[in-house]
Amino acid sequence: MARRRSSGITSLAFNQNQGCFTCCLTSGLRIYNVDPLVEKAHYNKEELGEVSLCEMVFRTNWLLVVRARKPSSLMLLDDQQRAFKAEVLFKSPIRALRARKDKVAVVLTSSIQVLSLPSLQRVALLRTPASARPLCALATDTNAIQLLAAPAHRKGSLQLLDVSRAVKGAQSSSPAVVGCHQTDLVCLSLSPNGAKLATASERGTIIRLWDTSSKQMIHELRRGSDYADVYCINFNCSGSLVCCVSDKGTLHVWAARGNFAHVCATPAANPIKALCAFTDDTSAVVICEDGTFHKFTFSAEGNCHRSDFEYFLQVGDDDEFLH
Repeated sequence: MARRRSSGITSLAFNQNQGCFTCCLTSGLRIYNVDPLVEKAHYNKEELGEVSLCEMVFRTNWLLVVRARKPSSLMLLDDQQRAFKAEVLFKSPIRALRARKDKVAVVLTSSIQVLSLPSLQRVALLRTPASARPLCALATDTNAIQLLAAPAHRKGSLQLLDVSRAVKGAQSSSPAVVGCHQTDLVCLSLSPNGAKLATASERGTIIRLWDTSSKQMIHELRRGSDYADVYCINFNCSGSLVCCVSDKGTLHVWAARGNFAHVCATPAANPIKALCAFTDDTSAVVICEDGTFHKFTFSAEGNCHRSDFEYFLQVGDDDEFLH
């Protein structure tokens, strides 16, 4: 997610285990630990300039960075040495990034290129519709199938590709196409092991869960009856829980088997772009582009309340980055 707000935030992104998040700014870059909320790294404008996108690689020293003045360039930043180690220049602006420990998916105007880490050599290519939102999901478990999910050319459909079987320098072996919705996709997410897929369409009334092996829908999760723009869907580490936030300003949490749901308190008075993630199986956090951080605690009985609130841009730094 990338846009400029009065807070100076251009984009936010959780890392793969949801324990940290990056905050890209017109004035540089900050990285935070989630629980407890602590600033772990801070780069000013003189060091990086305006940063558009940043993707962590779990808690390693590698940061994947796109700067506003070079929107078609992917930079590999070593946080330990605070120095760039590699750069790849593309023919179109980079719209989104998704990484696992050994690969990064780079979303471009009409394709997704998958690069190895840390060499940044291309290992897979997936063609995508230029009109689609910059959506991409990548299974992140080290021992899981290396599954990539992205919009397909048919409305409401997506494609699934095992990037471990990629053919270097060419469109990889044909992806599987799954018809998910009747209207365009606006959000998607893979469970860390790649076994489950969650999708939302531009209607935003339901989240559909899919089995990636059988390509069959396993559950429909009701978000609401009014149309909504779903900003983020996330699984917990085991894939047993799903959360989402939308422009309705609410956090929804479901069991992935579809047998209970929570609607948590409104994160903000006015709907603003936000991301959600789990800290454990009884709590979730929402980070918003106005610089606010919200933690919610929920129970199987249906109780849900906000247990913490911070302005993360005002949180002090910590001298040592967590590796």
